[in-house]
Amino acid sequence: MNDITLTLLVIMAAGLLVVIIFALVQRSRTEQEQRLAEMAKERGWKYEVVREPLLYGFRISKKNWRIDLLSQSDGNPKPKSSSNVTASTVWHAPGAGSTILIGPRTSQIKLGGLGEGLLRQVLQMALGSEAEGLAEVQEGSESFRKNFMIWAREPEDVRRLISPFLESTLMKWKKYYPLLKRTQAGLTIEIRNAQLKKPEEIETLVKLGDLLSSQEF
Repeated sequence: MNDITLTLLVIMAAGLLVVIIFALVQRSRTEQEQRLAEMAKERGWKYEVVREPLLYGFRISKKNWRIDLLSQSDGNPKPKSSSNVTASTVWHAPGAGSTILIGPRTSQIKLGGLGEGLLRQVLQMALGSEAEGLAEVQEGSESFRKNFMIWAREPEDVRRLISPFLESTLMKWKKYYPLLKRTQAGLTIEIRNAQLKKPEEIETLVKLGDLLSSQEF
């Protein structure tokens, strides 16, 4: 076997591998779409597939809420060791009010003024101008406070919001780093860097959202 023949065989094998990988990815997407579509139909939810040049995913909605499960590319090539695709899951609903932010505790180490400055930057990125005037509220169980921070303008609103179900759900989802927000724009539950795919996870997210929507806080 000469060098030219060997090179051609390698190219053909690589091409076949690419075709197989593409076919497996497409089959996985099709199966995922079917599972989510069936779940939505069973529960009377609206289901949409999102296919755009740099955006792919799903939207599931009901009368008073919507979930965006999306993967978005920035369109720029990246080195093999990194990715240009960002995944996210966001539940949206009406419910505007005084600002509340519940998210994972960023550090167990007290960093003094530097740490306070970093936290304020994080709040500014998450809330924009609505980050002004927020203070950390110590509410919930000791285990919950160890893993999550609560920032709000009105501590009494937080006391009405925190419940054993909310605590246990967020604790189970520590790996997803869920971020709960109430602002003048409404209620959101955001899971960054993860596109939920399992029906049971999406159903848990809906239950958590329903709890937030039903609370008077």
